[in-house]
Amino acid sequence: MDYTAFLETVKQALMQKLGEGQDLLIRPVPKNNGVILDGLSIHSQDSPLAPTVYLNPYYQQFKEGMPIEDICEDILGLFSENPEPNKVTEKMLADFSQMKTKVMMRLVHTDSNSEFLQDVPHIPYLDLSIIFHLFLERNAFGQMTVLIHNDLLKQWKVDEQALLRLALKNTPAAYPPQIKSMSDVMKDIARHNLGDGYDEELLDQLLGQNEDNPPLYVLSNQAGIYGACCILYRNILKNFADSLESDLIVIPSSIHEVLLTPYGGGLSYDYLNSMVTGINHSEVPAEDQLSDHVYLYTRTDDRIHIIRA
Repeated sequence: MDYTAFLETVKQALMQKLGEGQDLLIRPVPKNNGVILDGLSIHSQDSPLAPTVYLNPYYQQFKEGMPIEDICEDILGLFSENPEPNKVTEKMLADFSQMKTKVMMRLVHTDSNSEFLQDVPHIPYLDLSIIFHLFLERNAFGQMTVLIHNDLLKQWKVDEQALLRLALKNTPAAYPPQIKSMSDVMKDIARHNLGDGYDEELLDQLLGQNEDNPPLYVLSNQAGIYGACCILYRNILKNFADSLESDLIVIPSSIHEVLLTPYGGGLSYDYLNSMVTGINHSEVPAEDQLSDHVYLYTRTDDRIHIIRA
């Protein structure tokens, strides 16, 4: 069964299981860097918004032997086990006075999203663009957000700079920043995956700091989602750089986080850029990639500069 037939089969099977007053919709959802995923939503007829489950990973599970019936039960379980989002109407979305405290920001790569950016308000930054969304709700299912498009901006009668001022205030409050050493991040991952088998002393030995290598730190938000925009938070890089008494190399690991390391005069920018490019192409999913360039944060002017060579 090819992917198109799979989508139709899942849709028909789910429609037979749905109760009255519920609508099922499968639609292509544009993601970062031109990636298109197929999102499925089930919502009441009186609500314009509903959580989305992406079907692309389920097709891989189907090819590995998971029956359609089990896939449908899993999807329905995701919807039934999590609370319905609070009712948000189109009238509420159009009321800027109700929405302005919910305006948040994200970072995406400009050139890789040129077509997408034509339809959304954005502000260029380095080789990136700041885009905006509404953060409506967070629960066990995940978070409900609405991307801000140009037509909504026209209804509000505000401009991109107004959105930026709001987002710079709202985003750090909703998504507090967090800087952790790479060794602490690795320990957290090991602790989560190993459970009772976790041995911190052994891991300390394995992660022993090599004096020839500069320390690495991970900057993201506490939710670990779209945390690369933390580089825009007021004083976050300044205070960290001051604590290290050093300028910072900023490595765009993904849209979810960046890596920080103290600047050393002997570092090869060509090597760093090629390293980021290689990691992006081999390790980071296309929809999570941010940039192939590294940046330099300088304390003297409190700015981030793009490094191309």
